[in-house]
Amino acid sequence: MRRIKPDAHFVAEQAARMTELLQQRSAIPREELEYLAERATKLKDERLQAAIAGLIGWGDDERAELETFIAIAIEVMKRTNVSKLREAAQIVELRYLTKETK
Repeated sequence: MRRIKPDAHFVAEQAARMTELLQQRSAIPREELEYLAERATKLKDERLQAAIAGLIGWGDDERAELETFIAIAIEVMKRTNVSKLREAAQIVELRYLTKETK
């Protein structure tokens, strides 16, 4: 039996969506993020400082790691069959659901 691969359209949609999500996370220019981080350190409210740090998002190294991981995952998706993708998605969902019930 011939191996069924995900079509190019599916993989292209996933690649575009992952790129969009990563780019949305860093909508503020780097200079503005640095200014915000600098000003936040001067605040007395530690909870607000933590919230601002969380909103700022990932650093350049973290972003590069995520982009690399996503690019590798998309290449793997191109080379596998649909049933394996479905099985992997089910495993991830089951792990999520079991963590949620604990």
